[in-house]
Amino acid sequence: MKIISHLKKILLVFCLFLCSNLVSAQQYVFFLHNKFIEENDLDAKHPDYGIAEYDQILDYYTKQNFVVISEKRPGKTDVKLYAQKVVNQIDSLLSKGIKPSKITVIGTSKGGYIAQFVSSLAKNKDLNYVFIGGCGEEDIVKIPDINFSGNILSIYEKSDTIGQSCTNMKLKSVNTISRYKEIELNTGLKHGFLFKALPEWLEPSSKWAKQEYGTVPARKNSPVKKSAQSTSLNLAYRIDSLLRAPTKKPFNGIVLISKNGFTRYSKVQGFSDIGKKKPLKFDDQFVIGSISKQFTAVLLLKEYERGRVQLNVPIRNYLPELTQSWVDSVTVDQLLTHMHGISVLDKPLDFKPGTKYAYSQIGYELLARIIEKTSGKSFASLSAALFKKCKMYNTFHPDVKQYQNLVNGYTEQENGKLAVENTTFQNYVAAGSFISTAHDLLLWNKCLHEGKILSLKTYRLMIAKKPEAKRNHPIFGNVEYGYGITHDTKDGILQLGQTGFAPGFISMDFYFPDTKTSVIAFDNVVWDDNDLQKAFLYHTKILEIVRENILNKKK
Repeated sequence: MKIISHLKKILLVFCLFLCSNLVSAQQYVFFLHNKFIEENDLDAKHPDYGIAEYDQILDYYTKQNFVVISEKRPGKTDVKLYAQKVVNQIDSLLSKGIKPSKITVIGTSKGGYIAQFVSSLAKNKDLNYVFIGGCGEEDIVKIPDINFSGNILSIYEKSDTIGQSCTNMKLKSVNTISRYKEIELNTGLKHGFLFKALPEWLEPSSKWAKQEYGTVPARKNSPVKKSAQSTSLNLAYRIDSLLRAPTKKPFNGIVLISKNGFTRYSKVQGFSDIGKKKPLKFDDQFVIGSISKQFTAVLLLKEYERGRVQLNVPIRNYLPELTQSWVDSVTVDQLLTHMHGISVLDKPLDFKPGTKYAYSQIGYELLARIIEKTSGKSFASLSAALFKKCKMYNTFHPDVKQYQNLVNGYTEQENGKLAVENTTFQNYVAAGSFISTAHDLLLWNKCLHEGKILSLKTYRLMIAKKPEAKRNHPIFGNVEYGYGITHDTKDGILQLGQTGFAPGFISMDFYFPDTKTSVIAFDNVVWDDNDLQKAFLYHTKILEIVRENILNKKK
């Protein structure tokens, strides 16, 4: 009887859709269910989440006086083809005089992906969409065809590891997004929250469909205090003011600031190809300079965890082919901490190992060779496996040649004009020539600092300040180092990370563990490359603003 009742509902729904006496004031909801309903009977029970309450969900929207358009899709439905079917139905409504603001597409899980494709295909800034548990961290790379438009509400569950925030997909979209809000639920039901007819997501989705945009909270169950809201607004205002200030040397790049999984600020400004005036995109790739050293340090420490490398033994143990006498005195630890004294391979050391600090590129190249020797694999393949583990699908060793969105790098000439840089990859890859995106570095911070690639003991070894590993940094003054990463506790705030420089590119990636805040900035125009303080002006100012923001919240 339940199936018969459901079929009657379907027929009623499509009758309402096809009838010619549609009322222009009526509001319409297209509801797109999850994959489990598509592949199973309506009374089937999911082993973890129970029965999907499809009928109850449709009843809720019907009782809210929506015309509900929905059907149980056949198994293995093609997402794009079905999205086009929905777009055709929407076009039919629009042709009958229905305003786009009266139409809302709501999708859960796989239905959420269909809804995202509808948004991409329709390209109508006035249509409403609700994506529920239907975004993934790697979507911006794996599903490049999605390009949001319209009024978008994203809802996801904090305990859900399948459906997550849609913000990064929103950032990469270039269609017109008239409104965007995101709600984080905290039901503890994991992905099963969307199986249930819960008011936590039904009510805000209904308000969104009724164009009650202002009544939908920014984050469900996690209200933001007014003081915190004003602080966040102040942060965005200050950074915007910095980046938009009139100048002959503008910022040309990407800024991404995330806190505890939520994007607090993002900006894409300038061009990937200045000559052709080709605008930058959120998922464009940059050469990240010395941020690369973190990848090398982690790969070395993975060999240490496997017992194949010891940190305090001479490097002759791993590189016997080197004939220099200093291979019997320089240790792996000293390569990691820039305290080895090597400046040129075939020359004597500049100082006795362990007695001084001298920032070095060649030390990390030797670390890459050690990693290859002890693992039996190429450094490029090992780094690719590391990035895959962290879901960094847009990060590459340049020799792999799989990057497709690498922007041009530019350097200011003596005459003040910009020239395309042709020496970008002069650095050793292990020390400063990896290619990545802002989003991927955000994933890297999560992977590294939340214990997904190193044991807690090894991670603490990596980030700990090393005795005497102190540098008079050209930008920040006195800086203390761990393995491939700086360690700063100024003002009582723990800050971990690194700046990066490669010809034509400057970058930074800093992480604040106490608040899980990432501050990432890329620039593919290097002004004043003979004065790093001036070249990194925007980056240091952004970092100062974020640090002040954190300090104000601690008071």
